[in-house]
Amino acid sequence: MTTRLYQIAELKGHTDRVWSVAWSPTGNVLASCGSDKTVRLWVSNSDTEWICTNVLEGTHKRTIRNVAWNPDGRQLATASFDSLIGVWEQEEEGGDYESVATLEGHENEAKSVSWAKSGTLLATCGRDKSVWIWEVGTDNDFECLSVLQEHTQDVKMVMWHPIKEILASASYDDTIKIWKEDEDDWYCSDTLEGHESTIWSIDFDKTGEYLVSGSDDKTLKFWRCYRPDNREGIITDRNEPKWKCICTMSGYHQRCIYSVSWSKVHGRIASCGGDNTVRIFEQEESTVSGSTIDTTNFSMIASVTSAHGVVDVNCVQWYPTEKHSNWLATAGDDGIVRIWQLTEE
Repeated sequence: MTTRLYQIAELKGHTDRVWSVAWSPTGNVLASCGSDKTVRLWVSNSDTEWICTNVLEGTHKRTIRNVAWNPDGRQLATASFDSLIGVWEQEEEGGDYESVATLEGHENEAKSVSWAKSGTLLATCGRDKSVWIWEVGTDNDFECLSVLQEHTQDVKMVMWHPIKEILASASYDDTIKIWKEDEDDWYCSDTLEGHESTIWSIDFDKTGEYLVSGSDDKTLKFWRCYRPDNREGIITDRNEPKWKCICTMSGYHQRCIYSVSWSKVHGRIASCGGDNTVRIFEQEESTVSGSTIDTTNFSMIASVTSAHGVVDVNCVQWYPTEKHSNWLATAGDDGIVRIWQLTEE
């Protein structure tokens, strides 16, 4: 059986490079953002026909680097090079979106936004080396709970754990940090070291026990969380879980890996980057005495070269639900959003 990845739709509308794409929690809407200072919302009439239903603009004066939906799918957050975080809300189902909050605090370019599963926390990060955690109040009132400044360089991405209120951040300082709350403040519970260059992207698996990272060193690293008194004998400090690299994938991307996405439905991992390729990996399994154990090995099952012509592929995101779990969206420097389908033939 052969696994193939092929394009099913090409979404045109942005007038400059597209930096990020994000599916709404139900998958009904795809958001994209880019250097043209806009967010576009796309809805499909069929698998191959998509229309742009909304263009969100006017809040940001520079490139919109990242966009993320909150868990109920009614709000979007945007991170911009103008240092601002925008929050947009849909007035009613099927209605327009309006700008309901603008969060100030980052000293320069904001790079990433992420909502916690509860919907009550929003994390942001930026070139100022900081990670901010905001509490979502009533009437779209956002309060900054903590400013985390332990990274020594530009923070490229933040990502919440899929279940718990635990945050991961990836940085130009070649590390990933894990953040937790202790009473009224947040602290770094672990620092993941191993990459040799900037870490651009991170994503958890559906359990939150594993993490994948993509780096300028052209490798993908897979990390596993080991709890105190784990049976593997991994030493943990201060009664805190310890994250260890269990697998490094090299030789697949020829240039920087800009984005990784771990499907919460089927568990496959997608990656893309500066070599214009999209690659799909899955974890290999081994059965011992009737029980399935992790072998900590991953293999590539499909790839597409020249996915966006000759330009960088900046972002890749799996469809979030079972309905079209074999779909993924990509964003490129060509100003186009592309929808792909993974098939087994």
